[in-house]
Amino acid sequence: MIRPMTAADVPAVKSLQTQLEYADPELVDAAVCGQFYGRVAVAGAPAGYAIVLPGTPATLAELVVAPAHRRHGHGRPLVQAGDAAADATTIDVLTPADHAAATPVSAAVGFQPGGRRPDFSTDGTDPPRLVRRSSRT
Repeated sequence: MIRPMTAADVPAVKSLQTQLEYADPELVDAAVCGQFYGRVAVAGAPAGYAIVLPGTPATLAELVVAPAHRRHGHGRPLVQAGDAAADATTIDVLTPADHAAATPVSAAVGFQPGGRRPDFSTDGTDPPRLVRRSSRT
């Protein structure tokens, strides 16, 4: 089951954030407050989450599925729920330039290469930009 993120999910989601190399705990708080779109996959307890930032295009800021729940069909529904909540025609995801493992995972949930995003990172690298077209377009 996928549902909106609530305050009760914060401890579990912040624990899942430890799976990320680059995570921002403030995104979770903002998603619960409604500034961003937070969605949680529940399998008894939170099994994963997605946070989408509104905009044109919307941005998938974080997507995590707990290791024990990977390959059980949570990633794509989380992205789809974030897509629906943001009501955007496209969603971007930016990955660290040296994070090759993110590209196959992103492709599995519908993202395609979209070039690089210059001047985005403070370290001077241009992260790969992956794009997912909404199913509503």
